[in-house]
This record gives sequence, C-alpha cells and structure tokens, in this order.
Amino acid sequence: MNISFRQLRAFTTIGRLGSFVDAASALHVTPAALSIMIRSLEDTLGFRVFDRTTRRVTLTEAGQQYFQHAEQVLIDLRHAELFAQDIRNRKTGVVRIATTQVVIWTLLPKIFAAFHKKWPDIRIEPIDVPNDQIISSVENNQADLAITFKVPVAGNIEATPLFSSRPHVVCNSRHRFARRKSIPWTELNGEPIIFIGRGSELRIRSELPKDIVLNSRYEVNNTSTALALAASGAGLVICAGYVRPMTQMHNLSIIALSDPVINRPFMLYRNCARSMGPAVEEHRSFLLDYFAKAAGACVEDVLLP
Repeated sequence: MNISFRQLRAFTTIGRLGSFVDAASALHVTPAALSIMIRSLEDTLGFRVFDRTTRRVTLTEAGQQYFQHAEQVLIDLRHAELFAQDIRNRKTGVVRIATTQVVIWTLLPKIFAAFHKKWPDIRIEPIDVPNDQIISSVENNQADLAITFKVPVAGNIEATPLFSSRPHVVCNSRHRFARRKSIPWTELNGEPIIFIGRGSELRIRSELPKDIVLNSRYEVNNTSTALALAASGAGLVICAGYVRPMTQMHNLSIIALSDPVINRPFMLYRNCARSMGPAVEEHRSFLLDYFAKAAGACVEDVLLP
C-alpha cells in the first residue's frame, strides 16, 4: 500500500473542515486536484472515506475510523521532522567517548562543562575502558570516539593527533625525589617501580636506552591503586603527566622524567565506516580545537593547573 503524505494531509484537512473548497484553500491547491488525491486514496484503501453531497462533505463510518490513524501518522511525522531539525541544529544527540578512567577524571571535566554550555541538549556518555580495549570499542561501535596513546591501527579506524604527554614519576612526600623538578631516568635504577596496566612495562622499556634498568615491584590494573601504593611508600609510579590532579588527593609529588625526554602522542580515534552524526561531529571538532590550545606543548604543562 503506497499512501503519500499529501493524501493523508488532504484527507485530514477535509475531515476537519467538512468542505473540499475550504480544504483546497487551506492547502493552496484547487478543489479538482484535491478530489483527484482523495479518489486515489480511496482506490488504494479499498473503501470510501467521504460521503459527498452538493452541500456538505461528511466522513463515512470507515472514514471516521481511519481518520484517527491518519492524524496520528501526521503527528508522528511532524515529531520526526522536528527531531531531525533538532539533530541538524545540534539541539539533541548522544556522543559516546571511550577512554581511560584517568583521562575522564583529569582532562575531560572542563571540556564536558564547556561543551555543555555551548550545546546543552547534547548528551556526552564517557565509557571507561582499559587501554587494551579502547580501539576495539570504536571498531565494534560501542563508542563514537576514543582517546588513547598512539598505536598502530588498520582497516577503517582513523587516528587524529590530539595532544601529547610526558612520562612522570610519582612518589610520596617523604621520598628523596619529592622536591625535585625533574629526574633523569637513570636515577630510577634500583628503585621499586609500580607499573599501571598490562603491557605498560614493556612499552616503557622499549622507549628507553638499555642501560636504564627498572625494577618492577608491582603491576596493577588502574592508576588509583598505583597512587595508593605510592602513598604508602611501596614504590614509585611511572605515569603520564596529566595524572597530576589525581596525585593531589594523597599529597603525592609528581616529577617530570628526563634524559631522555619522551613526549608520548595521544590520538582521537573514530570508525570511518560509520557516518558521524551532527552531535558527534560537533564534539570531535570541539575536542580538536580545545587541545590545539596546547600548541604542541605537553598537555599537563598548558591545560592543567
């Protein structure tokens, strides 16, 4: 059954006004054109919707029953049209962004607040996932965007540079490093190290000269646990510089590592096989513009207190 929007609109307008002439005037068509539309509608439906005399037009019994459904369809279409308009105008939408708990905790709150101020009706849904699952979250469409360090990607995954961060060491306030502004990697030789996340130790070792020996004491799943261990004096944590706001909770010291200086790039990922909705496109542009303020410097040196 192929019934058009114009036919339904013509039918309901005549039903409300009780006149082909008045309905034709309201719809800006001729009465003859309106008659053709209604005749075509009746042919499609297989029953008459109006009883017509020279003086009046009334709905048939079948027409009265059909009228309610036709009006509801037009109401639903109008709602759909308004919703589409809201999407186009960024007045609604959901953006799912996958990253680590630490990035959500330290870097994103200001961004979410600034974005919400500009687009209050777009909902941001952060998805807290381990590092090794972030890329797969955009591959399998669990997330629209993802933020993590630079890794090789294939297929439809697009990676756009977002910011960089430098490895730091975290210790408790009683440690001999606590008042230092920077520490050469070689001074970590023999110190008990707390690594965060599976594979982090191998990744860090691959970036360092072979004469730097790191003594792995713990490997933990999350930054909160690592910082709690550092606060207890169990060891030193190697982490990205943007972790700084979290270190304040335990009165920890966070010190930049040098010789060599490592600037680790972080990327914004998306799945090019999926079209970005207006809300996702807007938030992606917002993220890129926000982190562009760092102008190539490490994010913790420019965008964090």
